[in-house]
Order: sequence, then structure tokens, then C-alpha cells
Amino acid sequence: MIRRRIGIPGLIAAAGFFVTACGQDSQLAPDIHHEPVVVYAAFEDDAPLRKMFARYSEDTGVLVIVRRGTSLTIVDDIIENKISPPADVLMTRSVTGIWRAAEKGALRPIASTVLGVKSPAWSRDPDDLWAGTGFRTAVIVYDAATVSSDAFVSYEALAEPQFKGMLCLSSSAESINRTVIAMLIDGLGVRQAELVVRGWMKNLVQPVYESEGVLLQAIGSGHCEIGIASSSAAAAYDLATYSPAATFVDVDGVGIGRHARNPDGALALVEWLFAELPGSHFNSIDAAGQKNVGLVAWHFEEAVKLVERAQYR
Repeated sequence: MIRRRIGIPGLIAAAGFFVTACGQDSQLAPDIHHEPVVVYAAFEDDAPLRKMFARYSEDTGVLVIVRRGTSLTIVDDIIENKISPPADVLMTRSVTGIWRAAEKGALRPIASTVLGVKSPAWSRDPDDLWAGTGFRTAVIVYDAATVSSDAFVSYEALAEPQFKGMLCLSSSAESINRTVIAMLIDGLGVRQAELVVRGWMKNLVQPVYESEGVLLQAIGSGHCEIGIASSSAAAAYDLATYSPAATFVDVDGVGIGRHARNPDGALALVEWLFAELPGSHFNSIDAAGQKNVGLVAWHFEEAVKLVERAQYR
């Protein structure tokens, strides 16, 4: 069980737009309210949301209103509850945002049996305040022409002297890097995790890249030989990847707002999202040995301080 803690809410900054589509001739399920559903989404790219919610509107005739912005902005808006209209649904691209909303009392339990079927215990809140709809694992990406996967067995192994002048990393602000560091803290403790990160810094062959995309391009062009990236980003490049036995995962999170004006409509939308997921969606993760992804958010503040001390920008 992950302990809950309360903090001081952040400042409010609103940013958003509407994604609207309404199929007036659609067959409406009798238990779905016809009122609009307001979704606050911490997504950088709105194209998937437009397609997804247009399909939902076609299926149900229910209008979906979306406010999009950064994770910090969106989550702070919902925590403060000084926005209009209030959020029926919150969606985030990292567990940290949805977890923080739950910890500050901004979400209500998702009363649905669907969660237990489509969302394994490691990918959702113990009290069902949020659940993961998608996931990314942290993988070691390498140049197979110069490096063998036998050379490394874990993320922390990349701190060893033998990898000096071979390693490249993307910004510590990338959510997948924060995921790795947070889980290292959980498994090794802060002191040992910091020694690992300092070892990474010593082994860098290039300054830290600003994004995962630039990092992967650098490995592909031979500017460096090894790096850490998310499985979703790495899939777009023809590069070798290695998944350590201790897999570190981040999820896309969804929850229902505590002050939702249309909680029934919110629940219907959330259940539709999970109904759209393939039955084997999470099966690639070993559920027996997988720690709850909420631990990433639990150690988030410690990870931020650690990267500052280690001068990992």
C-alpha cells in the first residue's frame, strides 16, 4: 500500500481549447447522461484526443469538451477547483500528475468493475482513484554494431567505468528518466541511487540532449553508443533495445474529478476508454514482480533533488 501525503496546492494557470464532436443520430445507451463531459488533459499532442473523443461522440452522441495544458497547470487547476467548468475527467501522460491529484483529494474513486479486468493492480491506485490506460517501459538503447547487450544487465550498470565515453542521456525532465531515477531510489535508497546518477554523468560522451528524439538520433548516427529511453520513443527508430529484468514503467493516467458536474457521464467515458483497450494490453509486463507505478510519483521530489545535486540537467 502506498501511503498518502498532503501538500500545499500550486498556483493556477489555465490553458485549453475545445475538442467537440457530436453524433446526433447515434444510438444512446440508456444509462449514459447526454450532458457534455469535461476532460482536462495533460497531453502535449492533441491529435490522438481529437480522434478518440470524436469516435466516442459518434458512438454515444455525447459531447466531449477538452481543456489541454501542461501537467503542472492542469493538475493545479483541478486541485484548486477554481476553474469553470470543473473537470469531470483528468487524463495525464505520466503517473506523477494523476497521482498528485489523488493525493490532494481532487479525485473520486472510479466505481467500476472494468478496472480489475483491464487494469492490473500495479497500474492503478490502490483505492481506485486513478488507473493506467497506457504504459511505457524504460529501455536501454544501444548501437548493436559496437556494443553487445551482454555488456550491461541493468540501468545502474551504465554507471560502471567500462562505459566511460559511451553513454548519452536525454534531459532529466523527461518523464521516463524521472521514472528510472525514482525507481532506483525505491530499490537502492537515495544515497546509492545518487552514486549511480553521478556515475552516468562521468560516463557521458556528449552533453545531455534536450529530448528523447535527439538522443535516439545521436545513437543512430553513431555519436554515442548507449542511452536510456522510453519504449514508445525507441519504437520509432531502428535501434537495438534491452529491457532489464527489473522493468521500470510509467503510465498514462485517468481519473474522475472530485467536483465533477457529470460524474455518471465521466464514468461512462472512462469505462469506454478501458473497453477500447485490447485484452492483452498490459500482458507484456510481469505482474507478479512489478511494483506499483505510484512509487514513481511517491519518490518524485526526491528524484528532483537528486538530479540537482548530481548536476544532471
